[in-house]
Amino acid sequence: MRVSVWRSRDHMVIPFKFQLLFSRRHIAHRSAPTPGAMSGERGMLMARRTTISLLLTMALAAPAWSQVQTGRIVGSIRDPQQATVPKATVTVTSSGTGESHTVTTNERGDYVVTPVNPGRYQVTVVGPGFQTAVVNAVDVPVGQSVRVDVELKVGARSETTEVTAAAPLLDTESGSLGHNVTNTQIVNLPLNGRSFYELARLTPGAAGLPGGGNLVRIRANFISGTAISGVRGSQLTFLIDGVDVTDHHQGGSYIQTSVDALQEFKVQQSAYSAEFSQAGGMLNAATKSGTSEFHGGLFEFLRNDRFDATDFFVKPKQRLDRHQFGGTLGGPLVKGRTFFFLSYEGIRERQGLPVNLTVASAAMKQGDFSGIRNRIYDPLTGQPFPGNVIPASRLSPQAVYFSKLIPDPNVGTGNYTWSPERNLDADQITLRIDQSLSEKHKVFVRYSFHDNRMDDPSSTLGAPFLAYPALDKAHLHTRGQNIVAAVTSTLSPTLLNEFRFSYLPQVVELEPFGLGTNFYQEAGVKGFEETGRPGVVGSFPDFSWSGYSAMNGSAFDQRPKTQDLKVLEWTDNVTHIRGRHILKGGVKVRRWMPHFTDSKQYQGVWTFNGFATQNAASPGGTGDAFADFMLGLPRQVQRAFPADTFGGQATYSHVYVQDDVRVTGRLSLNLGLRYEYSPWASGYRGQLGTFDPLSPRPIIVASDTDEIDLPSQFAGPSAYALFRNYIQTSSQAGLPLSITRTDTTQFGPRFGFAWRPFENKTVVRGGYGIFFEQENTDGRVNNNMVPFRLDEVGINDLTQRRTMADFFRGRALTTSAAPSLGPTATEMKMGRNHHFNVGVQQEVSPSTVLEVNYVGNIGSHLNGTTNINIPPPGPGGVQARRPYPVFGGIAYFDTNMSNTYHSLQSTLVRRAAKGLWYLVSYTFSKSITTQNNPSVGGNTGREKAISSFDVPYNLAVSVGWELPVGRGQRFLGSARGASQALLGGWQMQAIYIWRSGRPFTPTISADRANTGVGAQRPNRVGSGELADPTFDKWFDPTAFVLPAQFTYGDSGANILREDSYKNLDFSLFKRFGNKVEFRAECFNLTNTPSFNAPNTAVDTSTAGRVTSTFSTPRQIQFGLKFNF
Repeated sequence: MRVSVWRSRDHMVIPFKFQLLFSRRHIAHRSAPTPGAMSGERGMLMARRTTISLLLTMALAAPAWSQVQTGRIVGSIRDPQQATVPKATVTVTSSGTGESHTVTTNERGDYVVTPVNPGRYQVTVVGPGFQTAVVNAVDVPVGQSVRVDVELKVGARSETTEVTAAAPLLDTESGSLGHNVTNTQIVNLPLNGRSFYELARLTPGAAGLPGGGNLVRIRANFISGTAISGVRGSQLTFLIDGVDVTDHHQGGSYIQTSVDALQEFKVQQSAYSAEFSQAGGMLNAATKSGTSEFHGGLFEFLRNDRFDATDFFVKPKQRLDRHQFGGTLGGPLVKGRTFFFLSYEGIRERQGLPVNLTVASAAMKQGDFSGIRNRIYDPLTGQPFPGNVIPASRLSPQAVYFSKLIPDPNVGTGNYTWSPERNLDADQITLRIDQSLSEKHKVFVRYSFHDNRMDDPSSTLGAPFLAYPALDKAHLHTRGQNIVAAVTSTLSPTLLNEFRFSYLPQVVELEPFGLGTNFYQEAGVKGFEETGRPGVVGSFPDFSWSGYSAMNGSAFDQRPKTQDLKVLEWTDNVTHIRGRHILKGGVKVRRWMPHFTDSKQYQGVWTFNGFATQNAASPGGTGDAFADFMLGLPRQVQRAFPADTFGGQATYSHVYVQDDVRVTGRLSLNLGLRYEYSPWASGYRGQLGTFDPLSPRPIIVASDTDEIDLPSQFAGPSAYALFRNYIQTSSQAGLPLSITRTDTTQFGPRFGFAWRPFENKTVVRGGYGIFFEQENTDGRVNNNMVPFRLDEVGINDLTQRRTMADFFRGRALTTSAAPSLGPTATEMKMGRNHHFNVGVQQEVSPSTVLEVNYVGNIGSHLNGTTNINIPPPGPGGVQARRPYPVFGGIAYFDTNMSNTYHSLQSTLVRRAAKGLWYLVSYTFSKSITTQNNPSVGGNTGREKAISSFDVPYNLAVSVGWELPVGRGQRFLGSARGASQALLGGWQMQAIYIWRSGRPFTPTISADRANTGVGAQRPNRVGSGELADPTFDKWFDPTAFVLPAQFTYGDSGANILREDSYKNLDFSLFKRFGNKVEFRAECFNLTNTPSFNAPNTAVDTSTAGRVTSTFSTPRQIQFGLKFNF
């Protein structure tokens, strides 16, 4: 069914102050396009044509090349008198495959060999009248330029001079910041879970924090927490083999390749080549390719709770039975032409989760609150309940039913601890084939498959875990795949072309708790009959009590839900080497198609905060959320229709030009410009809209006609019938289908330099660049607008006394809803980050380098929200006092947030020498975020505060040491037999991390402003910090007081910090020859607990109490590897 939108002059009464806030310049509002609007459309069309012309001009006129994944070898050839040697022949040969690439030096004796895959190479130089020079063991890291300068000796060509290259210590070619992790470090360091992204925390500027969004162990965003130099973790880019495998819904990646399949890995934070897109923080990895000989291996890593320590809060020890196993095989398919590499890895894990719930006592579930600190008041009389006991006749039958599903405390007077088991099965396959079509044309293809299945007892999105015995487990499934194909063509000695294609399909299927049970029917709760999901009998609702652990079943993650995410990406790049210049450029086209289903609040969200049992005249020390629950008096309840398929689609087109020029022998410049045409996503079947408070029809829905696709959603026909007088289409309003007009100003200049002022041991480097973020699709296209979404938030007060039995009092959602809206702003800049740095690299010894940098980042136009329908503080019902009382909350998705980051970053690196290597990274930084926040002032609330990911002090130390004992070593160098087997072949590796704790914000559970806004602030009358915090009292709640009634508190955001994080991982290896390796690895060797943030609600009896740890207790892992 498609309906035409009726044009009407009926209109809403618009408050004058909002007429001023939303001018016609920013929100389209007319019911039909005017000449001015049509002129605006012509202007947009001209801008679009201009942009396309610019794309074509830059793509065709500029020679181009991409070095996102490959590297290059550059250098100068000179004679003994330091004169240049032109027309010398330079041949670079892969040590693995034997493939070679030959170039000649120019008139200045310079040469460039590109592109070069990460790996080890031999460089051979032949010049007339000189001996042949051979440089062995030249290691090319991922995405990096390696300089190999060669001095030829006079003599016959038949004579050969051989030298062994040292791994590059100084970056003499660019101003970009980043750190390479070698293959040896990747496979040898003790990585918890053997996950390569864990390596990011070893580098300066990177803080390994929990992911953001709806956290589930097997979802991509579980690894989206790593913040790099002020770039939020959700904007971190994951590259594998030069293609983007990031999940741009909430961040992270499903393609988490086995460390045994990776060749190189690099953490990049300020890459000043214009070839790089996204926000500027990047994890760049390259997979292994086959070699000219067959190689492979088998491995298994085992963990069992018998060897582990016990959780700090939850006793006894949690069960753990974990097997991580797999193997690799690589070699030639056709000798010298075709090579393959295959990797498989599986996980079978059965793990008990430490759960520490704050629960009501058995007496409280019978109405007896005599054991708590707060006095509870009778909402009928306004007087305290005698003895703090609610009479049995006053207990809500619905609350009694659900309270039976809550366990009684088994630790102390208010905690229940247990260890439910989580089952995880995962499998991944990586297959890569490299083919030499000819000397000039090479092809590689890779296929990655990652499948994860989990039965999860936890209904919290991330730690601390939240699980109830009565809810059992929920079944979850995710799958990610990636198909990559690339063709590299050497068109001439100075002209090369590279084409890449990537297909990235991803699937998510998440079930709720209690699936198949109609709990409301059993409990006698009315009001949710019409919001059921077709084909689903029911599932458990969500309950939230201030001061107690929530009990979630469905709405916490909008389950049941699915995601179908697809990406198609094409890149074509060319490079042209001309004199001192390496000219590069390229085109990238990315098609992004995220589609979802979810169930919103179809089973309801019940919130209890103690309002009903407080003393309204003097609330301090009175009221209890669970007492409100037992009386059946929630503060608010939300219900909604579930959602059928929604989401969006967008096509991005990017071009760049880059000139890496060696100005002198000591100065190199990186000059580039990138242009990104990244339109805002349009809605699937038009499910996108905005809200224009100046229009008689304020709801504007995406459509290129006068019709709306109502059957696209379950709520469509009913919601349209209820609000048709308020709805028009984007065609009628003169807006594009994406509602938000494309930001055509995304020009990203890049500049970098590397200068060697004192010969070759010191490099001064720096740069500046603008990087643009990509829209995350958990906002604008996330099913936020009527008529595609229909929900309601009912707010209770002591006048209404709406109970659990029939909170909505028989009113159907389809006849009386005041739905929330999530409109998109019509004019927005794409988020951008200004990166800049300057620093010095100093060679301390032939194997050690010290680097110190100032690193900054200014982010502007970052994704945020702006509320316009929060009532001013005051008495009376919340809904009736809203500026637009027909609707609930209205929060625009816009780009009002900004961020500043400044830091001092330092590293001390020792290249492997005499069996020892290490990396020491230290960062001193500060990050500040400015954003709208209704909890401090309603619609106009805005604050500047420490960022949630701010980590001022961060130290990371990683080290590896091959013990100098055994055959060929310093001690027992001639060992044989038993002595070699027992004492030789030992190695140790360790990672130590110490960083500041994350900041947190003191809050109140009460709605003192009476505006329906949650997480309001107290007034601050002291610092709140304690000299000796404990997990029972991490901060001082008496430093905060409730604000006066009908006001917001003045306490700031992120003013206190949780415990600092301290962790030492250690491993010990024993190699038996070159084939067998035994490992013992210990995670959190010292078993040091690092506490999560405490309960932040200062007006609850559990304020300041810590109930979980960020760190895991000590775990020991044993591994066995067989290589051939």
